[in-house]
Amino acid sequence: MNVSCPTEDQVRDQTDRKPGGQLGTRKGIRSHARAFNAALRSVFTTARSGVVALFVVLCLNCQAADRASWYGEQHRGLLMANGQPFDPNKLTAASWFFDLGTRVVVIHENRSVVVEITDRGPARRLVQGGRKIDLSRAAFARLADPDLGLIDVTMRRR
Repeated sequence: MNVSCPTEDQVRDQTDRKPGGQLGTRKGIRSHARAFNAALRSVFTTARSGVVALFVVLCLNCQAADRASWYGEQHRGLLMANGQPFDPNKLTAASWFFDLGTRVVVIHENRSVVVEITDRGPARRLVQGGRKIDLSRAAFARLADPDLGLIDVTMRRR
């Protein structure tokens, strides 16, 4: 399940101050937001510190899932970004979000695998769709059935 964290601008839009110093609402936020803003007023002394605190709390509670796919035999032997030929049987991955050579722990449900970033990818259009990493077939198979094609994962540097 993908969870999206609000951006700081989205939170600021909901807690922006009116010229009189009171918390107000902006376009698209209905009257029930006024009650929310009144509650914010009692918790936070200034809008700026309130926005920052609310943003931090909301994002600490978010655990946004990234999407992972795999690539295999059709790329066997092709040179990767690190200059080595690709082997789908090794625990490697392609990502724009980690430096080459970085070891990354990829977790799906109750399974995990440690991969080395050896290539760049996924394609830009796929990254915009939420895909963050392309795993080798061997790495993907340790997490899920490759017939799934795409899975939700969490990642962290090792």
